[in-house]
Amino acid sequence: MGYLKKILAFGLAAATASFAVQYEAEDAALTEDATVASSTSASGGKYVQMKSGNIAFAGVTVDKAGQYTVVIHYMNNYDDSKINLVGVGETSSQVTFEETEKGKFADVETVLALAAGANTISITKSWGWIDVDYIEVKPYEAKKFDLCNAPVTKNATPSAIKLYNFLVNNFGKKTISGVMTGNMDAYTIGDATQHEDVQAVFKAGGKYPALVGVDLMNATGANKDDSWYKQYTEKAVDIAKSIWKKGGIPAVTWHWRPGDEVEFYTANGNKEKNTDFDFTEGFVKGTTSWDTLSAAFKALAGDIDHVSEIFLELQQEGVAAIFRPLHESGGNWFWWSTHTGKQFAALYQLVYERMVFKNGVNNLIWDFNPQNASKLSWTPGETYYDVLSVDIYNEANDHQSNSAAFVDFANKGGTNKILSLSENGPIPDVDKMYDDGATWSWWMPWYESPSWNGGFVSQTAASVWQKNLADERIITLDKMPGWDNYTEAATATKVCPTSTESGNFSADTSKKEDAKNMMMAVTYTALNDSGANIELQKVPNLTGAQTVSLKITNNGSGGADGGIWVGLAFVRNGMEDDGWTWEMSTSTGCWINDGASSTCEFDITTYKDDAGTEHPIDLANLFSVTLMVAAVGFEGTVIFDDLVADNGKVISAFDKKTELFKVADQSKGHVAKIELVDENGNSSAIHRSVVAKNNFSIQGNSVNLTTATAGNVSVDVFGMNGKRVATLYRGRLAAGTYAFGLTDMPKGSYIVRVKGAGLTATQPVLIK
Repeated sequence: MGYLKKILAFGLAAATASFAVQYEAEDAALTEDATVASSTSASGGKYVQMKSGNIAFAGVTVDKAGQYTVVIHYMNNYDDSKINLVGVGETSSQVTFEETEKGKFADVETVLALAAGANTISITKSWGWIDVDYIEVKPYEAKKFDLCNAPVTKNATPSAIKLYNFLVNNFGKKTISGVMTGNMDAYTIGDATQHEDVQAVFKAGGKYPALVGVDLMNATGANKDDSWYKQYTEKAVDIAKSIWKKGGIPAVTWHWRPGDEVEFYTANGNKEKNTDFDFTEGFVKGTTSWDTLSAAFKALAGDIDHVSEIFLELQQEGVAAIFRPLHESGGNWFWWSTHTGKQFAALYQLVYERMVFKNGVNNLIWDFNPQNASKLSWTPGETYYDVLSVDIYNEANDHQSNSAAFVDFANKGGTNKILSLSENGPIPDVDKMYDDGATWSWWMPWYESPSWNGGFVSQTAASVWQKNLADERIITLDKMPGWDNYTEAATATKVCPTSTESGNFSADTSKKEDAKNMMMAVTYTALNDSGANIELQKVPNLTGAQTVSLKITNNGSGGADGGIWVGLAFVRNGMEDDGWTWEMSTSTGCWINDGASSTCEFDITTYKDDAGTEHPIDLANLFSVTLMVAAVGFEGTVIFDDLVADNGKVISAFDKKTELFKVADQSKGHVAKIELVDENGNSSAIHRSVVAKNNFSIQGNSVNLTTATAGNVSVDVFGMNGKRVATLYRGRLAAGTYAFGLTDMPKGSYIVRVKGAGLTATQPVLIK
């Protein structure tokens, strides 16, 4: 077997040998377009470019069945992290392959259960596009956790201290059962166990879960004062009170509808844009300090204060809870994750500091919930959270332990925080969890509520529910000690720092109330494979900066791949020494789908010359900056705003005409116009204008729409949980009056949204 290398490493005074066995990728079975390539930096001089194919390592042999660490020696120079599946047989787990240094391989680990004898380990495409040198198999050694002995909130209430202590003392020994609640229409205030989603677990497994999740999604936003929304929040709060009094644990999620917005989703897989709210407009330009006079800050602060009142109500009654704000961070389907990790961290810190230091909320255990381990760099800082969690949705009846994610978080996130599975579909099998060492603090399947298209409790068979809830290692409500009876036990010994007020949450009031934020609108026409360049010949000294960020909204279309690529480069000033050089960021650029917005971040530390040699960018001596837009066939307007460096230097805020870019000579045939626009700019630049009331109305079961101009229009219907349930129309409309029927919709409350042709409007409707 030519691709196997065995390395024996004898420990001091050890009676037996530990081992690592290496399997070369070029000798594995390759499918689709995976191909072998050569490199002097690869083991044996060869590696596999996976592309959109798969790799299967047959004959992976171990003497004893059990858990083994699998190290994948890989390279990812394909722009952004990639997720792929690594597994044995029918069982596989998601593994995140982060970007690596150009031309260099790195290691990522996962844990697999191998049978005695020969096994086949597969790396199966989810995203694909990584290069694999080899895998290495060695005995698994579980991480030892050294948890903090107190919560991060210095003045935590006695109830919060009890809750944190309970979580710490059971972590690694027992796992808390949970369930999320959805629809509240049928719930009668007074007994959390009677909610339909809690009942779904009881009917399936014969016991009530110890942890019950609720959502504050209707506590803020445009409709928060409407009766249905208020009742929903009141019932969610009652469930938190009720489950605590029964000895259980409330877990609070916040699908945050900011300010007067109706929705919390932004650009998603369907390239839809449900909210344009931009929290970074609350920053002082070029910083992550908050401008307390800005409209964005006021909207954020108002919502945080309102939610604080809810938690203070719980606090007055002696109730503590787990709080998971800004969840799935790094996933740009939510508005709080559409910018950089640094800006997200500032938002998380604002939520924490305003709630704790300004409003006195001290009854919470704080949960930081990144999308996956590759987004741990988005951390707000270890003094801002007690729990590190992840959301994983496997296929129905896939009850794996999710050990790959557990190990990834333990390796990258440290071992002084509790790890939990904060959302899931099917529950992890208790035997697999404890055999694999993936001992999540709790798991919480999403709601069953059939009226809300749930069904997640049913993704676990009743027999599996019954087996797991009966196991002594799973804590159900009947196994809770009762909070009045619980006495803290000091099993954790690590003293960790507690949070202190940073001052950034109200650091600057420099912006005037009437100040307008202007932006640069660039209209492109018929781009070819050369793209189009625009440039600004006025760049400040950027010494000390490492990155620059730029907000971009793509309002065009027609490109072959449904989006645009944007790159950035500097020209070094050579007037003194004839040293003119094109110094392009080594970042691989930024991709923005048609109709989407993003804050792009470019590395400006180094560039490569024509020979491929890397040099530092001369940040003290810059003549111009160029933005490159590429997308064959693309036409339309792209909005740019706030080109700033991470050291606070503003290259261009696009607030006045002198800050506009000019068309580079070679691109003049492909840029029709560059202009300054405000947030209520013309429809060819920005689609944020508000439709007049007589242009959009609902009469009975009919949606009536009048468009003043022609354009692409979508008419969508959303459930009250924020999920799209129907599309009444999507396409181009000429100017005129139209009607769309709701007669096929089931009875219930909905939100109708019309967007396009310069119009944006929403309206609730009750179908009887």
